[in-house]
Amino acid sequence: MKDYQLTKVNMSEFINSIYAQLDENPVLIVTAQTGNVGKWGMAKLFRAWMTTTAEFMAARGVTMPLMVKSGGGTFGTREFNATDAHELFTNQWLGVDENGLRLSWSKVGRDGMRPATKAERYYALNRHEVWAMEKGLMLFKPRDSEYEIMQRDEVK
Repeated sequence: MKDYQLTKVNMSEFINSIYAQLDENPVLIVTAQTGNVGKWGMAKLFRAWMTTTAEFMAARGVTMPLMVKSGGGTFGTREFNATDAHELFTNQWLGVDENGLRLSWSKVGRDGMRPATKAERYYALNRHEVWAMEKGLMLFKPRDSEYEIMQRDEVK
């Protein structure tokens, strides 16, 4: 059974899926937990990390094309910035859900995106922290941040 982010809007879709699965398996185990996307702490930390990451990458020669030709070539370049890093690593670490919707750091879905759950945000930050360590990039991590608190809780 796949995981669902259930709302009143998609309740009928969920019920139909459960019925279909019951046709295949007469007994299902269903658990529920809050889909709370958490505090802004992890989103703010990710934005801060993207500034540091962009500076690190730009210092190593990473650039962005100014324009793409119809044949695929590029015109000119500009410095890699925090917005570029945010787009790159959001796509890399959060990706899309099972319906192909891009996951977002925002608290509510927008522009055809679904808000990432607290667990998905945590996993994305964890993956970026590991990536940064492998590259020798030191990232700021406040002791009282939501991410740090979740890491401490995970160790317990």
